[in-house]
Amino acid sequence: MAVWGINWGVFWIFVLLGVAMITAGFLVSPEARTDDGHPLKTFLWTLGGLWLAIDLGILLFIRGMAAGRAKALETWERGTATVLSASETGTYVNNMPKVKFTLEVSTGTHGVYRVKHREVVSLMNAAAYAPGSVHEVRVKPGNPRKIMFV
Repeated sequence: MAVWGINWGVFWIFVLLGVAMITAGFLVSPEARTDDGHPLKTFLWTLGGLWLAIDLGILLFIRGMAAGRAKALETWERGTATVLSASETGTYVNNMPKVKFTLEVSTGTHGVYRVKHREVVSLMNAAAYAPGSVHEVRVKPGNPRKIMFV
């Protein structure tokens, strides 16, 4: 299933773009203006700073998602899920289909129960989630309907 990660090459290109805008703000003439009459120096500093702030926000978001998944893998209850049915929802994320599963989940605490679950599945792994297949899952302790494929 989808795992959050950072493409560091692309990330550093975006950071360099923000730094380049701020640097350009120091190099332009103080008299230079944008098309609507604002100082170009201020525009470049503002845009470069905003660009870097967005880069930092994306970095923190992805790190938080990865940390949340790691914590869930450690603290959520282990279980198994048998796929009873799988169908596409019609939604695609990065050209990967979001699939609606009906699962039969088995845990030591909650026993055996059915749950509906939606998740984005890589086209390369879609066949692995055919009806009848069994997968390791983690079940949220306070909410047995919330599961995560491992």
